[in-house]
Order: sequence, then structure tokens, then C-alpha cells
Amino acid sequence: MDDLVCKFVYVGGDMFGESIDVHKNMLIVKVKSKFYAVPMKLVKKVEGDKIYIENFDIKRAETEGERWVKEKSKPVSIEELGKYGFGDDM
Repeated sequence: MDDLVCKFVYVGGDMFGESIDVHKNMLIVKVKSKFYAVPMKLVKKVEGDKIYIENFDIKRAETEGERWVKEKSKPVSIEELGKYGFGDDM
């Protein structure tokens, strides 16, 4: 599929939010201050800067979105930074 980040996400013809990540076969959608993780299998069409998805279980998507936030918000250790080329001279 085309790049799916930074696109407007539509559900049932209505704008829902903006895609910000694809993680573990889930499309991460930001809606105001909340994050939703929608299964990629529900992505039906991508046209330009728009993604059209099927209806989904909003509560489950919100729970999975919260899990994504926690996982992505973990502090990074010095060892992890070293793996990406950041050294003591930071």
C-alpha cells in the first residue's frame, strides 16, 4: 500500500482523524487528543491524501491506541541511543 502516514482518515464518508503511524498491522489515527489503532484489514481505499476505512469497534481501537501511546512513550536508554549512532558527545 502507499504511504499511509499524514493522511485524512474517513469512516462512512465522514472525516474521522489523521493517520500518524502504522504499527503492528494497525493504522494509528489521531483524533483531537486521542489515538485509535484500527486494523489495517479495514482500510478499503487510499486516494491522494485520504484513507477510507470500514466501521470499527471504537472502544477496542481506543484501548489499542492507548497501548500504542504507552509503548511509543517509553524512555530510551543510553544503550538504545548508541545503537542509532548517538554517543557520549550528545
